[in-house]
Amino acid sequence: MLRNIIVSWIGTFLQLFLRLSWGVISLPIALVFHLNSIQIGLVATVFYIGYVVSSIPWGLIIDRIGPSSAVEYASILLVGMNLLLFLFLTSYAILLVAYLIEGLITAAIFPSAMKIVAVSYSNSSKFTFYVALVESAGPITIITLGIIASFLLHLWRFIYLIMAISFGLIAIFSHFNRIDVNRTEIKRSFKIILDRKITIATLIRLGELWSTWGTTTWIFPMLVLYRNISPTLSALFLLLFGVGQLVGILSVERLVERFGDRTVILINLIGFILLTFSIIFSNNIDILPEAFLLGIFSFSYRPPTDSLIMRIAGQSSAGTSIGYANAVSQIGTMIAPSFVGLTLYLTHSFSISMLALDVGCIISIISLLSLKHL
Repeated sequence: MLRNIIVSWIGTFLQLFLRLSWGVISLPIALVFHLNSIQIGLVATVFYIGYVVSSIPWGLIIDRIGPSSAVEYASILLVGMNLLLFLFLTSYAILLVAYLIEGLITAAIFPSAMKIVAVSYSNSSKFTFYVALVESAGPITIITLGIIASFLLHLWRFIYLIMAISFGLIAIFSHFNRIDVNRTEIKRSFKIILDRKITIATLIRLGELWSTWGTTTWIFPMLVLYRNISPTLSALFLLLFGVGQLVGILSVERLVERFGDRTVILINLIGFILLTFSIIFSNNIDILPEAFLLGIFSFSYRPPTDSLIMRIAGQSSAGTSIGYANAVSQIGTMIAPSFVGLTLYLTHSFSISMLALDVGCIISIISLLSLKHL
């Protein structure tokens, strides 16, 4: 079982690195193709359009053919797409099309990882811990980006080559590391999408992703371009933000055991909003400890939310429920980059754009309170 968790973690890390690295790589590419903030945000948006469109079909496929096969096929396709970006990225149009296709393919990996966790540990008292363990790939991705941000600014093309090689390796690992699952009929699995509780819980996840990935996509360029903070200090902010996420996600299980999943989710959503206000009014040095705290509050709500969704759905439909949750909740990640980019374009204000990230938390809080009455 540990081997399955490792493969799930690596696959989750790679797909997150693929999409989140745009938050750093966007700066040198913007200089090459003379992109404005709206065009930078649009690249992330088209990725999530592909991600949203294919998430439900991938969830149904995963429940049908098994998560290992889905990861293998998706990884093979992603090898080709990253080689395309490395070798033939010569225009903004190619960039948009490539990221759209990568979004369509990448949507297979996280639901597969969650399906593996559900099959292996759904009856365990440590279920939330194992969900958090796989999702720790998120903050570790941010930490990695914070460490290598300066490298990415100068040698960004090689990252696409490295990702192509990495996805090739995970395809091989998935081929030789099958996990047995009970195949479900698509009709039966599809019914979970009509569950009202799943829909409300998914809206909670939508708001969370709006705030989390909107921040991750934009915080580095926002600090450099609109707060006049050096790339080195901005990279340190990103690093501390990722460390905070890791600390939060690894400690969330104990909080859930003590206070319950819904209370923990609410505390973190409110904490995120308070930290954005604090960052707006802080000087350049004070934002570093706040980066760590913002990281804690920006990710600790994810494991209890995903655990809640899969518990409502049940083990047999875990792939479909998370695929559906991805499809709906990724609308938040699809809108947030362009929404923040448009806000920056119209206002040129760091403060207003930080508040634009809080819109997601407000959506989540309203949905969470609605779920309590069901």
